[in-house]
Parts: sequence; C-alpha cells; structure tokens
Amino acid sequence: MSLEDLRDVLSLTIKHDHTNKIVVFLAMLSAYTDSSQINVSLNAPSSTGKSFLAIEIAKLFPADDKVERSGASPTAFFYEAGVPIFKKVKGSEEKQVVGRLVSLERKILLFYEQPDPQLQAKLRALLSHDSRDLKYSFTNRKGGKNQADHVVLRGYPSSIFCSAGMILDEQEATRAILLSPEATDEKILAGIQSQARRSANADEYNGWLNSQQERIDLMSRIVAIRDEKVNEIIVPNPDGVNDKFRELFPIAKPRHMRDISHLVQLIKSITLLNVWHRTAEDGKIYATQKDVDEGFELWSAISESQEYNLPPAVLRFYKDIIVPAYLEKYEKGNYELKQDMEYDKIGLTPQELNNYHIKALEKPMNSEQVRKQILPQLENSGLIVQEKPTKDFSDKRTRHIFPKSLTEENQLKNIGSGGSRHSAIDGLDDETYALFFGGQRNSDPTPDK
Repeated sequence: MSLEDLRDVLSLTIKHDHTNKIVVFLAMLSAYTDSSQINVSLNAPSSTGKSFLAIEIAKLFPADDKVERSGASPTAFFYEAGVPIFKKVKGSEEKQVVGRLVSLERKILLFYEQPDPQLQAKLRALLSHDSRDLKYSFTNRKGGKNQADHVVLRGYPSSIFCSAGMILDEQEATRAILLSPEATDEKILAGIQSQARRSANADEYNGWLNSQQERIDLMSRIVAIRDEKVNEIIVPNPDGVNDKFRELFPIAKPRHMRDISHLVQLIKSITLLNVWHRTAEDGKIYATQKDVDEGFELWSAISESQEYNLPPAVLRFYKDIIVPAYLEKYEKGNYELKQDMEYDKIGLTPQELNNYHIKALEKPMNSEQVRKQILPQLENSGLIVQEKPTKDFSDKRTRHIFPKSLTEENQLKNIGSGGSRHSAIDGLDDETYALFFGGQRNSDPTPDK
C-alpha cells in the first residue's frame, strides 16, 4: 500500500490536509511497534479541524487500542485505569496494595482538547521514552493523614495532542511533531460540502462511508499489523540517513537530535504499513529505500516549522500576514517613512497588522491571541523583534513589530539594518541564510530567487 493509496482512503472523510493526515495516521500506526512511537501536537486556532482530523483517523483503529480523553487533571489521568500492585506483608501470607499499574503498551493516547500544562509536564518522561516503567508518587489525604500513592506507567504509547493554544513549552515542542491543519479556501469549501452531506442525512452518509471497500480494507490491515506484534524495524544504512538529514540542515541544532529520531520513526511507520513485504529471510523487518525516501519527503514538507519550534499555523501567520503587511507599509510609504523603516526607527503597529488581516482575510484578527501567544512565539524564534519606535514623533507607548528574517515568497530586501542594498541578507546568520537559501554564502549575497 503506497502513501498515495493511504491518502485516497483518508480523503473519504478528510478533505485536503494531505501531509497532516498521513503523518497523524502514521503516528497512530506507530503504536504497534515496540519503542518507535510518534508524538504529534496539533496546534491551530479553533474551527480549523484539529480534533476532526484526529477523531476521523482514530475511527479506523480498534477501540481497545485507544485511550481517548477530552481533558484530564494532573493526577486524574493516572488514577482512571490500571490494576493494583500487591506486595507480600513481611512475616505473613497477606498481600498489601502498594500502587497501581497502568499499561499503555501499544496504545494510542489521544487528547482532543489541550490537557492541563501540569499533566503535559508530568508526561515528559513518557513522551521521551525515558523508561519502560515510569514510577510516579502522589501524596493524598486519607483517614486524616497524608499517604503516598504510587502509580507505574508501563510501555510507550503513541500520542496525539490537539490544542487551540499556540504557546508551547520548548520541552513539549521538541518531543512531538508540530502540525497545524490547513486553512486554504479549497479545503474550507470541500469541508463545507462534505459537512452538508453528512449533516443532511447522517444514516445515509454513514452507510455510504462504511460500504467503501478501500476503507474496510485499511481497517482490516490495521488489525493485521497489530496482530503481527512487531518489535523492531531496522533502517539500513543509518549513515546515509544522517548524511541526507545534514544536507537539509547543515547547521546543527540541539533539537536535531530529537528531529532525527522523529524522522526515523516516520520511516519505520511507513515500513510497518507494508510489514509483510519488508520481512527478510532472517525474520527481521527492514525498511526499503523507498520507505526512506518517502520519510524524507514527508519530513521536508513539515520541517520548516520544526526548525523554528513553531506550530505551522504560527509560521503561516508570519509569512502570510506579518511580512506582507510590513512590506506593504514600506512600499506605500513616502521617502521619509522608508528611510525610518530602513533604519529600524519605525516598524509595524498592531493596528496596521489588524488592518492588513481584515483586508487579506476579511475578518479581524484575534488580537489577544496574537499578542499573548503568536507574537511571543515568533519573537522567541528570532523571526521578529518587538520594540518601541525610536522616531521622535511616533507614539512610543505602542511596541512595533520588526520582521527579522527572509522568506522565499516575500524578501525584506533593503529594509532594516541601515538601509544598504543587501543589508537584510548580509545581516542573516549563517544558519538562517542556509535555511532559506540553501548552501553556503558566496561573494554576491543576493539570492537567485
């Protein structure tokens, strides 16, 4: 089964979002490995289809293999399931309960709404596979005195987190593949048509969907893959994988140590989809070169936002709204305004950003979300700086937005850093230059594009 075949089956219910739905499916499928499970974080504004995407894909998987939650408190998650752990009382045949064992072995952990940040913090060791048995201790008040309760989480689940929040703690962000559903006109129109059909006659729609042979075959394949009880999948030529990864990102970052793991996990999950055709005579399962190439193709499609540790929706806001709004202000300004912008005396005001948002998307932006979640993330990534303007007559109470990086679609050209012809490009560090333009600098800093 090719990824194109998989995409076509998933497209029965999920329109467009091709890369996202394939990655989410592969993440859930990775639960059926021994220790190569994938974590995904779906972050985007409300009503963009985060939960819908996860829910529709989860419907393909057996109910017993899913742990689905709309939310949970930091401790409730650990107490909802599990079996008692007994220990013999010294000098007696009696047994005493000393804790609870919660098995997440080969399970799919799904949070359809953002869990409590404290819960995510407690799950860090689980998401990073620190140990197969993770021991947690909690203090509870029982019988008028404090008592320690012990919970053991066993196994490595794959995990899907859905959230309308854009703020991600760096420790959570690096442990997961960051995704955001598309928000294109084509996807919205296709989604409206599909939803109208579903809502008009639910029984007829479900009957049609459940009769689709390719969907039935995929669900049967998932059960068959689970029953294979695969332990290890081998990716041959790891040096070749490393070399190809380094070609994509010649400047090494600490997060690349996790990213290369995410990439290899994707390759293994692609291999798992065709496990019966990947088993060698020695009984071991080997990824093919096609599996490796498809893994790199998927990673290339999502890698830019991973590099910046940003949900794709935040990066899209920067490229589609902030940079064009800033450039439009510059291009329509008089000579004096352009000079001030070239010397970073004046940037883009929040009101100007909102005005451009209304013009581009025909609706006002969520100013509180932009101010509290999107702009801080972009600033932490180095894509923008927020400062008070230095121009004497400007309103110095409002911080202006200064984009600080180039994009292929919209080059900042000679704006900022003193206004010299190539100053914006010259001012880039080597890592950012390589990310946007590839390769090393040459004598002419002007990009070919």
